[in-house]
Amino acid sequence: MEKKLSISLDHEVAFYDVDSYRIAWHGSYVKYFEVARCKLLELIGFTYNDMEKSGYFFPIIDLNVKYVRPLIFGQKFTITATLIEWENRLTIQYLIEDKNTGERITKGRTSQVAISMPDNITQFVSPPALIDKVKNAMERICE
Repeated sequence: MEKKLSISLDHEVAFYDVDSYRIAWHGSYVKYFEVARCKLLELIGFTYNDMEKSGYFFPIIDLNVKYVRPLIFGQKFTITATLIEWENRLTIQYLIEDKNTGERITKGRTSQVAISMPDNITQFVSPPALIDKVKNAMERICE
């Protein structure tokens, strides 16, 4: 079985993330994804600042969210971000589970592509800087 780079974070639904029914607003999940994605990129050693320093932006080109159950105010949950593709695009899969029961709450996925700066040309293969960082992280963490 192939090992994958992954990170899990514990979180709690804050009042500012909920609607008038105390259910997490649908857009809050995207923020949770972003927090987990940034931590995963730190683990890899290729943060958004590193991306920019290497001469590329990595905008989100696709976002998918499947709401299974609602998160509610004060609920503790774990969000796991897993790198599933990096050679041609950066694709990360997310899973939000109830912290106490392990029940699946939400799952999702984001895809990003490298855009060279300053000419704004889409790259159809990930730049060597990303590929090298992923390979190094996999050797460091997954072995």
